[in-house]
Amino acid sequence: MRPGITLDDVTRAADLLLEKGDRPTIEGVRTMLGTGSPNTVNAHLKTYFQNLPARLNLPAPIATAAAELYDKIRSTALDEASEERKALEMEIAAERDALADDRRTFESEKADLRAAVASLTADIDRQKEHQRTLSAKLATAERELATQATRAAAAEAQARAAEDERERTTQRHAAELQRQREQAEGNERHLLARVDEHKTALQRSQTEREREATSAAKRVGELEQSLAETLKAHASTQAELARSQRDAAKRQEAVAAAEAALQRAQEQSTKTLATHKAESDRTRTELESLQSSLDQYRKDRDEAVREAAKLEGKLSALQGQLTEAKAEIRRLQTAK
Repeated sequence: MRPGITLDDVTRAADLLLEKGDRPTIEGVRTMLGTGSPNTVNAHLKTYFQNLPARLNLPAPIATAAAELYDKIRSTALDEASEERKALEMEIAAERDALADDRRTFESEKADLRAAVASLTADIDRQKEHQRTLSAKLATAERELATQATRAAAAEAQARAAEDERERTTQRHAAELQRQREQAEGNERHLLARVDEHKTALQRSQTEREREATSAAKRVGELEQSLAETLKAHASTQAELARSQRDAAKRQEAVAAAEAALQRAQEQSTKTLATHKAESDRTRTELESLQSSLDQYRKDRDEAVREAAKLEGKLSALQGQLTEAKAEIRRLQTAK
């Protein structure tokens, strides 16, 4: 109730209602005033209706009727106030029930919140512990990372040194391989030239031996022809032996000389053939030695090629190790 609601306020409001042709009721007055409790308005309305006949100078019957009208209005107002009070009490009871439900809900939510707060507190404690563990692990990881970075720097330096050494070794091996290849090619050309020379010499020697053998055979034929003629002459001399002993002796000497010449020719031919055979054997032996040297050279060349292949394999392995070292360095740098 607004403080200051007086009988004058209720009187003015009731008069206005009467002027409008409305019956002054508790709710009507409260509506006109915009405030006021029903009990206060009811008390002032009772005084208003008691004073109304005197204010209007009404006769006694009219005043009595007015009093009765007031009683009816008052009774009606009381009934309305009672209904409003019941409705208000029911509303208050409903609000109390709602408040009780809200309180129970609040208590439940408060308990849930307390449990959630306890759980959150435990989670926070666990998080703090986890954070401390992570901080320790982070410090350890940072130390390990620093160690790994130092090792990576050393590995990178070693890799660079190994790469430089590998490049120098590769260059040396490449130069040595080129030199060996050039030397092998030169040796091969030299040996092939010598083989060709020996083949030419052998062919020339064989040609000369064939020519000398032909010449010796020709001389033997000539000697044989000469022998035949000598024998023929000797036969003639034998026929004439009776006539001249002296001619026979001469012819005998001629025969002996021819036989000696034939023997010498045969011996010379035998020696020549033996010499050519020995030279042919020496040439064949030398050719076989050259062929053996060529085979050995080819073996050495194949061995050099295999060694070069092994070196290239080692070089590829070193390159793979260098690539892995670089990848590990990049991974460590990325992790950092």
